[in-house]
Amino acid sequence: MRLRFGPFEFDPSTRELLDKGRRVHLSPKSFDLLQILLEQRPALVTKAELQDRLWPDAVVLEANLGNAVAEIRKALGDDSRSPTFISTVSRRGYRFCGDAEVIGAQDAVRPHPAVRWWLVWKDMMLPLSEGENVVGRNPQSAVWIDAGSVSRVHAHIVIAGGRATVEDRRSTNGTYVNGARITSRHPLVDGTRVTFGSEDAVFREWSDTAAAPTERVRSRTKRER
Repeated sequence: MRLRFGPFEFDPSTRELLDKGRRVHLSPKSFDLLQILLEQRPALVTKAELQDRLWPDAVVLEANLGNAVAEIRKALGDDSRSPTFISTVSRRGYRFCGDAEVIGAQDAVRPHPAVRWWLVWKDMMLPLSEGENVVGRNPQSAVWIDAGSVSRVHAHIVIAGGRATVEDRRSTNGTYVNGARITSRHPLVDGTRVTFGSEDAVFREWSDTAAAPTERVRSRTKRER
């Protein structure tokens, strides 16, 4: 569900925060924290709940949570003393205090372009467009993979004439296609596994002819007992 607040747009499906169309960098934990606060707005979310959700398998210092909130405020240009978006409830937690609206299908100002090619990485869909797509750890990359083993400019995925290729850009840890390191431009087809450093992704391409048929659901004419 995409949301708009102030000059910002928040899209959890693509994990993007945009400021008037420009991508704003947030670390993964800070992005998750902002999503939690937006989902539960305007209710208070306690520090204990946030720590449990953000670090479920680890014991962390409370300062880690404060640092994540500070990162969000810096990205939004928010002031903790006179907050527009993120309010601190003393000794208890945080809440999203701004006005946010759902961007629905009726929003024709910025229509979402059709996606034919994409990468699947950690259950996220990273759209690809025709032409050159830079894959890297730099937040300004067309395909942003925020992971330590990925170089700032790691690889290029080029889509031209209906065909896709990937090429390593002298990355530190290399680019692999189906487990083999590549040293030159390599073609991609639907289902190809591409590894950037140690991060596995799957290249997908939509095809009307190859798409699976719609599954029929069982008729519910009888009341379930």
